[in-house]
Amino acid sequence: MKRYQKLVAVLSLSAMLCGSSYAAAADVSAGTESATPAATQTIAPDALTYSYESKTYGYRIMCPQKPVGVIPASALYDDREGEILIFDNEEYNIKYAWAVFVNAFSDTSVPNLNTINPEDAVNLLERIQHSNGYEGIMLINLSDTNKAIFAMTAKEVDIDENGDGVVDATAKADNQTAVMFFRGANGQRYGLELIDNPTLRAKSVATFMAGARTMQ
Repeated sequence: MKRYQKLVAVLSLSAMLCGSSYAAAADVSAGTESATPAATQTIAPDALTYSYESKTYGYRIMCPQKPVGVIPASALYDDREGEILIFDNEEYNIKYAWAVFVNAFSDTSVPNLNTINPEDAVNLLERIQHSNGYEGIMLINLSDTNKAIFAMTAKEVDIDENGDGVVDATAKADNQTAVMFFRGANGQRYGLELIDNPTLRAKSVATFMAGARTMQ
């Protein structure tokens, strides 16, 4: 949770959210506090200098550079539809990439984020967080008229081996990812995932979020 809170603070999310956000974590009030940044810690994203247009799925997104490679999402993820935009790799190891998923969620699982009330938003985020093991999650303003779900996977995951509600062990993930879910202007249900190895960097997260705001 500390890693999540630090990244959110560094990104100055509260300023970027236009004053309207709902945060949910194990403690909702603590999650809300994590969205209140120190003004001196703002991290600017990298310049988005390359416009990538998918011939397969029809979306367009501004990127920090031209991808060195684009592969189907199914090459890394089972039952996922979309593309992986690779910006840096070492042979077969992806160091920096954006995964762009289409049909990423159902209309029944994620209601209209632009009209959801605060109480329902917190309940939705808590449900998504608990079912996916996210370290932190919040609803953000992708634009003046469109909201998105932003979350980070956990670096450490508590394991209940016998289902008695008591943590028996803690597993450590090799890395963390940031994810976003939102609807595009065309009605498409997008999911974006930031791959940043070996460590999830605040600047990469800021650039990832800036790129998401350019999706068309």
